[in-house]
Amino acid sequence: MLSGNIFYHGTIRRSIIAFGRLFSNIYIERKKNDSVNGTLVQTLKVPLAWGPKEKWIQRLDGDPNLSTHTYTSLPRMSFEITGYNYDTTRKVSKMSKIMCNSGTGAKSVFSPVPYNLEIALYVLTKTQEDAMQIIEQILPTFGPEYTLAIKPLSALDIVQDIPITLNNIDVNDEYEGDFQTRRFVTHTLSFTLKLNLFGNVSEGTQILNTTVNLSSNQDLSSPFATHGASGVIETFGATGIVDGSSYEIATVGTTDYTLLGAANNNVGTIFVADLTGSTGAGYGTGTVKYYATYDEWIYNY
Repeated sequence: MLSGNIFYHGTIRRSIIAFGRLFSNIYIERKKNDSVNGTLVQTLKVPLAWGPKEKWIQRLDGDPNLSTHTYTSLPRMSFEITGYNYDTTRKVSKMSKIMCNSGTGAKSVFSPVPYNLEIALYVLTKTQEDAMQIIEQILPTFGPEYTLAIKPLSALDIVQDIPITLNNIDVNDEYEGDFQTRRFVTHTLSFTLKLNLFGNVSEGTQILNTTVNLSSNQDLSSPFATHGASGVIETFGATGIVDGSSYEIATVGTTDYTLLGAANNNVGTIFVADLTGSTGAGYGTGTVKYYATYDEWIYNY
């Protein structure tokens, strides 16, 4: 087993449909006297089918007993997949993730695997004139690349550009043979689609509640309180208080902590020393607990 998850994003199918739509609206014109500047006599839409076997399926549907002997109507086009190749030039880290917020949780998928999809487009006509009309409507679009935008994943709101490259055109004109053999002019256009194939999409739920243990002796009952995220470094007398450092009142004694930056003189009050209201240093017989610097341990929750 490659994985315990069953998934199918339809990325290849979407790409094939988008590719076929590029050639679904091609017409040829039949003109009198001059094929370019002559009087228009007839306009034909060139039918497009998926895969060379489709003509046999269509034939069986229309004539199951094969009692009617008719040739394939021309002109017509068809296309099929001819191969898959891994593209090492577009390889990215396998551990990178693409994440998207779905409203109920976060969906994520690992980085896609780059593959080149080889497609052959067949143009089948009775004459070279019909073939040239069709080919001339296709080639200007590809220089030699054309880019399509598709959504490879329905679970994630991702839009990706799919470059389509026209590699080459092969021509086969079956003009040799007896008078009973029908002439076919076949143009085979080889394309490469640069796809990105994704794996399974995983989904995580939203974090609605958290439990935080900041210190073993902290009172977290008040939602607007300020608490130390680090433990006590040391306890010493109030005379050692330094301006700008953070302290907790351990004992009061003869020290007036309101003159040193505290809101009150209650044991357990945490404050940042402000010695502008005193003689410039701590005083009295009180003791304080010294914490880390203010920016390191103050945590408002």
